[in-house]
Amino acid sequence: MRALSPPDAAMYWRSLNSPTDQFLLYAFALSADGADGNHRDGNHRDGNHREGAILGELRERADRIADLHLRIDPVPGNLDFPRWTRTPIRDDQFRLHPGDTWEDCLLTIADMMDRGPAAGGRTPDELWRVHVFGDLTQLPTAAGGHGRVVILQMSHALGDGRTASAIARCLLSAEGPPAGSASSGQRSGEEWSRRVPMWGYVSDACAAGVGLMTTLPKLAAAMALGIDAWRRAGPTEAAGEHDLPSTTPAAIVPTRLNVSAPAVAAPKITRLRTVTVPRERVRLCGPSVTTGVLAVLGTVLPEIGGSSDGRVVAEVTIAREPVAGQRNNFFTTGIDLRSDLPLADRAMVIDQQLRDARVRDDAPVRRAERRAAAQAPAVLESLAVVMNAASATPARVAGTTIVSSVNRGPDDLALGGGRVLFTAGFPALSAVHGLSHGVHGIGDVVTISIASHSMVEAQLDRYVAALEAVFNA
Repeated sequence: MRALSPPDAAMYWRSLNSPTDQFLLYAFALSADGADGNHRDGNHRDGNHREGAILGELRERADRIADLHLRIDPVPGNLDFPRWTRTPIRDDQFRLHPGDTWEDCLLTIADMMDRGPAAGGRTPDELWRVHVFGDLTQLPTAAGGHGRVVILQMSHALGDGRTASAIARCLLSAEGPPAGSASSGQRSGEEWSRRVPMWGYVSDACAAGVGLMTTLPKLAAAMALGIDAWRRAGPTEAAGEHDLPSTTPAAIVPTRLNVSAPAVAAPKITRLRTVTVPRERVRLCGPSVTTGVLAVLGTVLPEIGGSSDGRVVAEVTIAREPVAGQRNNFFTTGIDLRSDLPLADRAMVIDQQLRDARVRDDAPVRRAERRAAAQAPAVLESLAVVMNAASATPARVAGTTIVSSVNRGPDDLALGGGRVLFTAGFPALSAVHGLSHGVHGIGDVVTISIASHSMVEAQLDRYVAALEAVFNA
């Protein structure tokens, strides 16, 4: 059995304590031959049969995707990193949901986000579920407002936004996935160990024993590499090591968007909205889709209480180059949205900050720090995750909101005879980030997905209207 990489294991351990699942949403037009129209005409039997056929189509596709046959087996006491094992796909991993409108669909996703790790019937070691919403009304960009929605609910341990999108593309490709389809973290055709119950206890004991015996050597290696990283950051290193772009913006005092609004009763209630616009409209606001959206947020966030000390800072996720055997490979950085500048100037400053962040992250000293962290024993890594989840709300935060951006490729996906219309996704909320934005493009459209438990309904609707107004100006 192959062990999870430290970043992937950290995502798994984090999911045991807080909601971290990804919800990849794909909206499809109904079939061009009009067969889907029967459901709205009252032929429920035909409608149920059709949606059952959709589930069967997805089930057959999933069987040919190696990544969707994976599950996680933890090691007792977290004495070593969890193991990947192979498992058969079950029918109950595909769920058909009732619901008449696009709003019903968003309410269901929000409820699953609020319910946390067990949402959708998923257990921590089982890594995904597929949710299908049949003929919905009021679906954005759909002809007559009618369309179908598929949601791939996925543990973050199985992959970051880029890896998850690659898996979804295999599942929803118009031609269907090739045999043994895999994302960057899994070699096509690679065989994984299948869990055999009678040997489970022996396997767990062996893994725990190996982990225990290697704890001290790993700790020693981590210390040695940590000292090397510290030396690289010291004054004795070559001047070139310090010739890096300026650092990230200083942390800010939490704004009203970082915590729940007083009018929102506990427990926190997540509310979801989306804004779908042509890609060209976003590119008018900046040199890239990510930059354009961030520049627009710099216009709108101050109006709803998203500024601190005169600054608006977003915590942005940035992908690193893929690493073999590692499914999560990204970092986050604070980006000052410079709401004090005109939109065009602001976009240029934001774009430069993103470029600088990538240069800093790829510096030798940063890579040395990551090598040291990767040697930490599993038991200490898991303890750090638990302690971080239980820590008190900090006096300062890295940003007002989380922004995650992924290009999901060309619009050549199809399901049930209908083409893909748009794609969306909702980054998880946390105790200190009551507002998150997902930016996802497919083909010529971009969707900004907004998740919030810090705004009441009316305030959130005004925020969405303000975003639409800037993009359409």
